[in-house]
Amino acid sequence: MRQCILWLDNRVREIEHHALWLLLATIFVILTATVFFRYVLGSPITWTEELLTMLFTWMVFIGASSALSTHQHIRIDMVLRILPPRYELLASVAAVLVCLVVFLVVIHFGLKYVQTTWGDRTPMMDVTYGFYTLALPVTSICATLHVIRNCVEGGVRDALKSTIEVQAGEGDAA
Repeated sequence: MRQCILWLDNRVREIEHHALWLLLATIFVILTATVFFRYVLGSPITWTEELLTMLFTWMVFIGASSALSTHQHIRIDMVLRILPPRYELLASVAAVLVCLVVFLVVIHFGLKYVQTTWGDRTPMMDVTYGFYTLALPVTSICATLHVIRNCVEGGVRDALKSTIEVQAGEGDAA
């Protein structure tokens, strides 16, 4: 089971990494073309705003999931700092459980939201708004997998730590 989780999460991380680069490059090219057509040729492209919004939405949600997978996020650890050390494991388990429950709720209601918006069409490109809203449940599934992997790989205590905390811990061990 552990190997399956690690393998699956590695594939998801690769897809996220490549998707982020592809989205960033696509956004750059479209923005450059939009500026060129509007200010040099005097003929704006009307549908680019919708496409850029969709691409940016996906990039933000994929980026958040990817940041969680590599501990590149912030963690507010005020409660951990005031708790006695003996409660650190309990607080870590509670944090992971809350995180997973939130992701599961977001997946559930995100899928309902996709169903609600799937029939609505964008005015310029005439594509479903479901493509926008699909980013929420899809990336929440990925984030859930990342948290589970972090628990399996580094333990519950380190699952939600930020890079700074992980590096500080390595410095203490040395």
